Amino acid sequence: MFWKLPLVLPLLFAALPSTTNYSLQSYGFGSGGTAGSGTTNYSLEGITGELGGQTATTTNYNLKPGFVETEQANVPLVTLSNPSSYYDKLKFVIDQQSNPADAKYALQVCVGANWTGSPLTCGGTTMYVKSDNTLGSTLSLTDYQTYATWGGGSGADIIGLAANTTYYIRAKATQGQFTESGYGPSSNAATVGQQISFCLYTNANCAAGGHSESLSLLAGSVSTSGNIGVDFSTNADSGGSVYIYSTGSLTSTSRPGTPINSPSAGNTVDLSSAGKGYGAQVVTASSITPATIYANSGNIVGSLSIVIQTILSTTAPVNSNSNQIQLQAKSDNVTNAAADYADTVTVIAAAAF
Repeated sequence: MFWKLPLVLPLLFAALPSTTNYSLQSYGFGSGGTAGSGTTNYSLEGITGELGGQTATTTNYNLKPGFVETEQANVPLVTLSNPSSYYDKLKFVIDQQSNPADAKYALQVCVGANWTGSPLTCGGTTMYVKSDNTLGSTLSLTDYQTYATWGGGSGADIIGLAANTTYYIRAKATQGQFTESGYGPSSNAATVGQQISFCLYTNANCAAGGHSESLSLLAGSVSTSGNIGVDFSTNADSGGSVYIYSTGSLTSTSRPGTPINSPSAGNTVDLSSAGKGYGAQVVTASSITPATIYANSGNIVGSLSIVIQTILSTTAPVNSNSNQIQLQAKSDNVTNAAADYADTVTVIAAAAF
């Protein structure tokens, strides 16, 4: 007699390959696919049997299975900075991460907060750097630019930004079809507020103050005041100007009959040869341009008038700028002698934001 015993075989499952830092979620053999299938607006490249695995993700890495992933461009890096106290722009520089020269990059910006969570979500307002370097709410194909177009190693500025605002930026790359990478890590920088600083003083420095200067008038001789300090700085894109005006003459309250007049607005006078006169001159200027009528030496001075005139100006931002001006006057033999000849000279500044 024979007995038939059931045969029980154990089922064996192969362990998925893994290391301390990585694990392979699935693997298999492809059974076919398509390469370069397309229509007017779309193209498809893929292989069946390879895309069913799970995505392996950590805080710093994201690994997907499949053939198409091997074609992707390298994920680029981008840094954002504010190198010159900008209030309306920030500078970005792309790190290509060995992508070819014809690779193109798209830049996404999160305004006011970083990307957080899983999947990463912008905590503020999502924007994109457009091809004209402004921010827009949509990303189009024309906004993908090459490394060279985005300024190369020197980078470029995002313009039209809000003051006192933090911006976060990240980049992705593409090179031809089927190659677009994911976005890389973010970088951030903040704009500052609009700034202007102005100080006028007659003592050693701004902190020491001072608001008056004296002239020792002697008939036929040129009298020169001490240097008047003018500190001016601004982060305005178009710089700014310092202006000067006065009553237009030195007059005496006790003997008002013979004032010492300054030339009319826009003119100069050489006190070395003139019988009498009065005016101002720029002694030193740093990173700022004196107006022509005040950019003289010796005893040539520009007019002081009730008309407000530019004495110093710049067309670019200027920082920690210290300058000096002085007043000169000359009386003649028919000028009434008095100890109270005076004028009020006003100096003001404005920025071109």
